[in-house]
Amino acid sequence: MKEMLACANEGSASCSELLQGLDISKIIAGVNAAFQVSAAAAVAGRERHGDGGVEVLAASAGLPRHEARSQVKTAEALSKTPRLRDAVADGRVSTANARRLAEAVDKTSAADVESDDGLLSKAETMRPEQFAKEARRWATDRRGDGGASEHARQRSRRRLRIWDGDDGMIHLHGEFDAVTGRRIHNRLEADARRMYDCDKKSAASGDSDQRRTFHQCMADALDNLTTTPGEVSAGGTPFADICVVAHVDNATGELVAELPDGARLPSDVLEQLACNAKFTGLVYDRDGKPIWRTHSVRTATKAQRQILFARYGGCFHCAAHPALCQIHHIKPVSQGGSTRLDNMVPVCWDCHQKIHHHKWRIRTTNGAHTMHPPDPATYGPACARDPDPAGPWTTEHLPPARSPNPLHLDGRKEVDAARQPQPASGSPSRLFALA
Repeated sequence: MKEMLACANEGSASCSELLQGLDISKIIAGVNAAFQVSAAAAVAGRERHGDGGVEVLAASAGLPRHEARSQVKTAEALSKTPRLRDAVADGRVSTANARRLAEAVDKTSAADVESDDGLLSKAETMRPEQFAKEARRWATDRRGDGGASEHARQRSRRRLRIWDGDDGMIHLHGEFDAVTGRRIHNRLEADARRMYDCDKKSAASGDSDQRRTFHQCMADALDNLTTTPGEVSAGGTPFADICVVAHVDNATGELVAELPDGARLPSDVLEQLACNAKFTGLVYDRDGKPIWRTHSVRTATKAQRQILFARYGGCFHCAAHPALCQIHHIKPVSQGGSTRLDNMVPVCWDCHQKIHHHKWRIRTTNGAHTMHPPDPATYGPACARDPDPAGPWTTEHLPPARSPNPLHLDGRKEVDAARQPQPASGSPSRLFALA
């Protein structure tokens, strides 16, 4: 193997010689894997480990425990079928296809797998992706129940794990039965495809240079579908899925937002969460004892949602379906924006991202709202024409894409949550937002 590696690195070998060497390395890899499992099992048996050699194999071969466990399980299944075991040891069957054969033994029987020459022939010639499907079909046909037992087995194995990675990212791993997994895949892919195409059109027209990869769109689609459940879209009570702690920095006067574990949140993320949040205001004395507490709900009521969806028919900018929409505060809650109809519009998740993370602007005149990209060359600096010193929230009017329904939208009769008692100026306070 060292001589073969040297020839490959030097570039002196021809393509045919390299391909021949790859065939040889496949055989060596198969024999090596078989030896590792057998040797680890022998050591574990003599030292009475009781795990079939998983720990020995993981430590000696430098494999993750789950990979070592899978190899040991495969070897145990193939030990019942001498023909398959010899084919793996000779390198005629790859380790990946050997694992699929072991699964077929578990689902049917060693005798059924051993006696089927066609299955062994396919394991020797097919790529792992092709043989995995073939082996599943073969096992389903042998059971004769139309796949009912296989579906029940998959359902019993469904699981979802979420954990904090060493890189600061949140990792998610899930396994589902074929039906549930395909449904989830189709939902995510449809939403991700819509986002990807929207980014492509925006980039082509010059409206934005922020184009996500398809995998990034899939991640955003998962967040989208889990933050707009059906009961919320229908006007039900939203659930609390994250806690944010915010306070005013004594030195700078800036609003600082953090997760309970101390992770700092950017201001645009805080504003996006605040669009659909319940706030609890707390004021402490110098000894840290709470002396004032109040609640302020910043989520739109069921009646407000119905009026907004009746007026716009969905996202006010792109007309996306109401099921995909959230309610956005035009003037941010963090800047004192109220939860009134004249300060809210329904936006789909994608447009909501553009507003908070890509600096798109909402321009309002006489109650009509339009959304524009942050392009000063076309629209000019929004703050230069803004008569409101709190931010670029009321500027020149452009005709809306859809005329509002003739509904009475007088917000004066609504209860303005901003009229809660405010802490005295200079008092230390902490603000808990459940978005």
